[in-house]
Amino acid sequence: MKLEEKLLELCQQQQLTLALAESCTGGSVAARLTQIPGASKCFAGSLVSYQDLVKRAVLLVPETVLATYGAVSQETTTAMLNGALSLFSADVAAAVTGIAGPTGSTNQTPLGTVFIALGGKGFQPESWKLQLQGTRSQIIHDAAEQVLVKLLEFVTKNGDTKRSL
Repeated sequence: MKLEEKLLELCQQQQLTLALAESCTGGSVAARLTQIPGASKCFAGSLVSYQDLVKRAVLLVPETVLATYGAVSQETTTAMLNGALSLFSADVAAAVTGIAGPTGSTNQTPLGTVFIALGGKGFQPESWKLQLQGTRSQIIHDAAEQVLVKLLEFVTKNGDTKRSL
């Protein structure tokens, strides 16, 4: 069974709605989820917030966060996560941002730097910084894969707590 199938099955079993805010993955995670028949039973949707303007205007990422930490940071990813939870009224959400290249890297934020944040209503948010390798398409693929892995682990660990809220 594919990761996305396991995740959707678990969300359905636990009656959790799921949402995404994607930047560097460009909707790749949502595309994988929506390939599964019946995904709409628990997958609310995804916003591809590629430009900072969209992060600010739709996901309500504060300008001060972007100016202070940059678009590729734990702080921005956490703000994107909170925006996705609010925008989609989801129980659980994930946000991802990073540099897939080949341009855009800096000494502080090299090519392949990816941040993932997960959280939800009544859940303790979690975040990760990854340093992925390869071509642009490999980095995007690997980042999307890691979002699904982390979501599956998160829902497995925390999903039942929704019933006690």
